[in-house]
Amino acid sequence: MQFNSIEFLCLFLPLFLAIYYIFPAVWRKYLLIFGSLLFYGFSAGQSAPWLGLVWLGVLLLVTLATWLLGRLLEKPGRGWLLGLTLGVLFAALAFCKVFQGGAWLPPGMSFYLFGVSAYLIDVYRGRLRAETNLGSYTAGVVMFPKLLSGPIVNPASLQYQMDRPRWSLEEVHRGLGELILGLSMKVTLGDRLGSLWAQARTVGYDSISPGFAWLALLAFALRLYLDFWGYSLMAMGLGRMLGFHLPRNFREPYRAKSVSEFYRRWHITLNQWFREYLYIPLGGNRKGTVRTLLNLAIVWAATGFWHGVGGNYLIWAAFLCLLIMNERLWLGKFLEKSRVLCHIYTVGAILLSWVPFAIGDLGEMTVFLGKLFGLGTALNPGDALPLLIQYGWLLFAGCLLATPLPRKAWQLLRRSWVGDVALFVLFWVVVYFLATSAQDPFQYFQF
Repeated sequence: MQFNSIEFLCLFLPLFLAIYYIFPAVWRKYLLIFGSLLFYGFSAGQSAPWLGLVWLGVLLLVTLATWLLGRLLEKPGRGWLLGLTLGVLFAALAFCKVFQGGAWLPPGMSFYLFGVSAYLIDVYRGRLRAETNLGSYTAGVVMFPKLLSGPIVNPASLQYQMDRPRWSLEEVHRGLGELILGLSMKVTLGDRLGSLWAQARTVGYDSISPGFAWLALLAFALRLYLDFWGYSLMAMGLGRMLGFHLPRNFREPYRAKSVSEFYRRWHITLNQWFREYLYIPLGGNRKGTVRTLLNLAIVWAATGFWHGVGGNYLIWAAFLCLLIMNERLWLGKFLEKSRVLCHIYTVGAILLSWVPFAIGDLGEMTVFLGKLFGLGTALNPGDALPLLIQYGWLLFAGCLLATPLPRKAWQLLRRSWVGDVALFVLFWVVVYFLATSAQDPFQYFQF
């Protein structure tokens, strides 16, 4: 069961919300736990029900163990216990990612382990009091809007909200709008663009023209953006409907003037986690240029491994790390003075970075990069034009959504009845797409 399924939208969510709103506020924490575990069990057990029960047990074990450990870490002199706990948690994550290429990775494990590890570190540092209420802690860990693909929530913020949920009809209305908008981005645009990238793989990278290759790469970039941004927006909307404010994970990244800025705007909560709990403890940029570059290399190596154990993810991370180092050393000051070239550079660099992210085989990756720059012979040199006619409006719509214009337009529309009518129409368009086509899973579920 996923956010983009008929079962979730038309069965689970309406029934859960009806019960959640009817019961007194004092019970909602426990209803949230029950509903989240039910959601996770069905999601994790799609391939085999017994596997869902196993991963549900792992989630509950991690939750109970880290709650108990949090109580112990409040006492001084327990650094060894924190180190041992983090070692066990991340060793388990690494084992699951390496074993059969991550095929046995419990759904959402990367996200909830990062969340509980941040909680334990903050308790040890004295930034946060250990949660004494097991129900509040469990609800914060297993909350279904963020469980499978984030966002990674600041432990102090979540702990505060858990005892003071801000539920109101206005927040429910706004959350419902975010849910529908995020879902429509994924289903009506992201999934359709995914089929263009799939065509390139089906035809074979050695048989396509440079025009086809660039269109396919643009489609992949927009599909990934709309898919993950759509999920994050849905998570925020669901959180609002339950009385919680989850952080934004995207802030119009393709407006960035550098690769460094792009990744301050893309998957914000993951990058904040690496900055707060890895980069700064390593010394950040406080110990000279050489040490700063080394710290950046460590962080990006960890980021690549977080996404997967394949060599392509390490190539992706290394490429971005080198660009960011270059910007820090000398290119950044030129980009700051530029108004146009900085955006051309950033978009071009990010598009190229998606090639190793998307293609796992080194040989195929090399062939595709060659096609982008006109190397090799295409079987059908004119293959890009029919694709541009077929997918042009989707590519245009995706590019438009990467600008501030839709956000500004929606801020005006949502204040009137026109916005509600648009949401009503969008929702049923999405339901039609879901009912008449195969459900395409969210891309970041695999991480």
